[in-house]
Amino acid sequence: MREDGKSKTMKKPVIVVLCLVVVVLAAAGYYFFRAGRPAKDSMPGTAPTILSLLPPQAPYVIYTDVESLRSSAFLNRLIALIPTPNEDPDYLEFVRSTGFDYTRDLDRVAIAIYPTTPLPTVVILADGRFDQQKITSYALRTGKAEQRDGHSMYVLPASTPGGEVTIRFIAADRIQLVSHPQGNALAKTDNSDSTTAAMKERISRVAGSPLFAVVRMDAVPKDAVIGSFRIDAITGSMQGVKWLTLSASPSQQNLNVALQGECESTLQATQLNLALGFLRTMARAYLSDKNARKQFTPQGADALTKLVKQADISTTGNRLQLAVSLSPEILDGLAAPPPAKAPIAAPKPAH
Repeated sequence: MREDGKSKTMKKPVIVVLCLVVVVLAAAGYYFFRAGRPAKDSMPGTAPTILSLLPPQAPYVIYTDVESLRSSAFLNRLIALIPTPNEDPDYLEFVRSTGFDYTRDLDRVAIAIYPTTPLPTVVILADGRFDQQKITSYALRTGKAEQRDGHSMYVLPASTPGGEVTIRFIAADRIQLVSHPQGNALAKTDNSDSTTAAMKERISRVAGSPLFAVVRMDAVPKDAVIGSFRIDAITGSMQGVKWLTLSASPSQQNLNVALQGECESTLQATQLNLALGFLRTMARAYLSDKNARKQFTPQGADALTKLVKQADISTTGNRLQLAVSLSPEILDGLAAPPPAKAPIAAPKPAH
C-alpha cells in the first residue's frame, strides 16, 4: 500500500470498529423505516463495566458485545450483505501489519460521541486480542508517541483537516482510540453531573441487550448532515422527544430491535403515536399501489410490506416504542438492489 505521508491517516485503525457502527446504524435505519411487534418495554440490565471508562457527559453512547453476537446468524447475514472492510485495501494492509481482524479478535466495543466543532469527538474503547508491538509500529508510520495527562499514547493526524487521533493501550486486551479536533481536550469525569446520571438511567433500561445505543436529543445539532441527508428532516418531526434508546438482540434467525422515544409529556407521546399510526396507514396504501411497487424489486416491496403490516406502535406514559423482528427474508429484501432502469431507445433515423 502506498504511503502518502499524513494524508493516509487514522482512517485505517478506526475501520476496526467501522463494521460494528454500520450494524448499529443499519438496525436503526431499518427501524426508522417502520417497525414491529408488541414490544417488551425494554431490556434492562447492569451497564457493562467498559462504559465507565467513556467520558460521562457524552450525549451519544453505543455499545456492542461482539463476542456474544459473533454466533448470531442474523448478524453474519447482515455483514455478508453490506460492504465490509475486507474489501478495503487500507484495512487489508492494517490486518497484515497488525495481525488484528475484528471478525475474530474484537470482543466488545463502546463508543461515545460528542458533537464538537469543527469535527465531532469520537471515543472508542475496544476489548479483544491486540499485538501491541505491531500496532505501535503501525501507528508510528504516520504518528508519534506522546505523554498526555500522565498516559503514554500515539498521536496521528486525522483524515479530515484540523483533527487528530490518539491510540492508547489501557491493558493487554483493551485499547482506546479517540478522534477529535486538534486542541480539544476530553471532558473530565464528573459523575455528579445531572446529565451523567440521566444517561446512566437510560443505559440501564437497555443494558440487557448485546447491542444498544442511547441518544440525548437536545445534543443533536440542528444542521447535522449525513451525506446529503439533513438530520433535521427527522428531528423536526420529533419535537418533544428528549431521549432515544435503541436495543437489538438476536433470536434464532431473527434480530429483535426496539426503538424507544422518551417525550416531555404523556400528551406528546400520544400525539406522536397518532402521527406514526397515520403514516403507517399511508405506507400501507402506498405499497399496495402497483405503480409504487415498481420502484422496488419484488423482494424489496414484499419486505417493506411485511414490515409495515407487522408494525406495532405503543405508548407507556411519556414513552413511545417501536419494535421489529427482522427476519433473513426481510433483510434480503431490503438489501436487494433497485430495479435497473430500462435503456432509452435510440431515436430512429428520419426517412
